[in-house]
Amino acid sequence: MIHIAICDDSKQERQILAALFKRYQELHATPLQIHIFQNGFSLLDAIDQGKRFDITILDILMPGENGIEIARNIRASGADTEIIFLTSSPEYAVDSYEVKAQNYLLKPVTEEKFFASIDSILAELDEKDTASFIIYTTEKQYSRIRVSSLVYGEVTHRTITLHLADQTMISAVMTFTEFQDILKAYPGFIYPHRSYAVNMNYIQYVTKSDIILTDGQKIPLSRNNYMKISEQFLNFAYTNSFGK
Repeated sequence: MIHIAICDDSKQERQILAALFKRYQELHATPLQIHIFQNGFSLLDAIDQGKRFDITILDILMPGENGIEIARNIRASGADTEIIFLTSSPEYAVDSYEVKAQNYLLKPVTEEKFFASIDSILAELDEKDTASFIIYTTEKQYSRIRVSSLVYGEVTHRTITLHLADQTMISAVMTFTEFQDILKAYPGFIYPHRSYAVNMNYIQYVTKSDIILTDGQKIPLSRNNYMKISEQFLNFAYTNSFGK
């Protein structure tokens, strides 16, 4: 499921964009979930509460903070989303590069240009999302786990419980060492405690006793690991915010 955020103060424009995505979904058989926001503040609140969007469509000329400022705040939050600016004004095109926007489209946008932009982004997302591994679950079936969807794993005795971004949980019989061996192939995981592996893409911040995830969950952090984990997370956050 691809999650799309549409942020525009005009009800008419929101309806046009929603209709374009509905048409795209019908033509490409691509499952999309559309999230509508009337202003940038409500969009930022949703992101702060742990909502994740694969694509964000931003109007620029909105009351309060304009779309460029909203995009700056999105990037500062560490949220990994592809941004398309859709606006009636060409004057902010240069600013859009600063926030690593995927595209800058002028209204009224044609279906052809809009679909081409979405095609390009989805192709990139597919490329980024190919990493996966297979486990044999406690339900006695093989399950493929996308690395990008794994929020964290927790081991109790010899059972690992995988917590996924869609809030589902999958369990398998294995030791923590065996789980670590699987994750060695995928950078971006840290081990704050002898029973946990956490995907740094889902970390909001780190305290001396806990790792706080983007949805507010707390993962215990060993006091002896605080300095090492903090440094790893800061390096990861810096690289993924500015090094792309």
